[in-house]
Amino acid sequence: MLRLTSVCVFLFSALSLCVGSGYSLGAVVLLLSSTCLLWQRPRLGLQRQDWLLIAALLTYCLVFVANMLYHGDPGREFDMPLRALLVVPVLLLLLAYPPRPGAWWSGVAVGAIAGAALALWQFTMQDMPRPQGSTSNAIHYGNVSMLLGMLSLSGLEWARAQRRVLAWRVLLLAGCLAGVFGSVISGSRGGWVALPVCVLIIAIQNSRIHGLRYVAITLSAVAMLAAIAWYLPHSPIRARTAIAVTEVEKMNEASNATTSIGQRFEMWHTALLLSSERPLLGFGRNGYLQEKQELAAEGKIGIMTRDNTNAHNDYLDVLVKRGAVGLLALFGLFLLPLCLFARALRHGAASGHPFALGGVVLCACYIIFGLTTSSLTLNIGIIMLVFPMAMLWALLRHAQRGT
Repeated sequence: MLRLTSVCVFLFSALSLCVGSGYSLGAVVLLLSSTCLLWQRPRLGLQRQDWLLIAALLTYCLVFVANMLYHGDPGREFDMPLRALLVVPVLLLLLAYPPRPGAWWSGVAVGAIAGAALALWQFTMQDMPRPQGSTSNAIHYGNVSMLLGMLSLSGLEWARAQRRVLAWRVLLLAGCLAGVFGSVISGSRGGWVALPVCVLIIAIQNSRIHGLRYVAITLSAVAMLAAIAWYLPHSPIRARTAIAVTEVEKMNEASNATTSIGQRFEMWHTALLLSSERPLLGFGRNGYLQEKQELAAEGKIGIMTRDNTNAHNDYLDVLVKRGAVGLLALFGLFLLPLCLFARALRHGAASGHPFALGGVVLCACYIIFGLTTSSLTLNIGIIMLVFPMAMLWALLRHAQRGT
């Protein structure tokens, strides 16, 4: 069983961006394998922090499912929050049979490299202006690519303690650079915001071990790479930034409602306007879309805003559809695991720090991603949050037990 969980954990990340729904393979096998807990009944030794993480997952699922039932939303809407429920038996399985740490770290690095290779092929050979890997959307590809890159970077401290330290460092650094590269050529600007935040978190953690000079060296390296990326010929960063500046400058023009940023502002404004009418429980998906139809008929919003099924912001989308109760459940899903990982990073055993750091990076990325897109309304969004959360937590608890 230990070998099976290790293989599944590796495949989960390694196939996430280079094979269509590749992240589902490892997740489904882990879920099916968790049924063995019914008859093997291993000693789990769950502690208070384990129950808190489980509570965050179950609360998110129950609140959203109850809200959807209340509003009579279509059955396909239940698919996303149920992922938070289905990951609980997977978490218990991984706590009982923890995967090898090398399977996790190699998986995220290989996943970032494979995804970047596919995106580069799409960019150069297929003339795709915004590569999207094996996903259906360049935004979500870019965000997950950045996530895998930052997770690879957070594993460098773990690599220091391994027998083949050089090989592990090369692999993880390659995964980091590939993840950032994939995000850059995807043109997904929202994911770029996560880069300096995550690098700063990782640098501060490593400065506790190597001294403050580590922060200065890391930030200097990031600044140098950013400058190179900016001044490269046909730089996607420079081009996308120029477009963003132009669109913001023309915010008051009617034509701006059809631009990327203009649509987002209009969707955010619409969500805020509607949420004030039903602040506690929201409108539900059907109610939200119906209200937008009426606003469009009155000429208050554009057709493109009317046809979008989400608010392109996790927090506003939940607020208008699920109300304040749903928003609190979302905050619980983000912030409670973040606090648990941060506490282990601050006060836990050193052997668990790389996994705790990965958990902090994971939560921080999703908190930032949610500002400019609705990550959790798609399969890849919710799965790439809750399943890595369970994997990192199981690895962290195993490292703590070993200590």
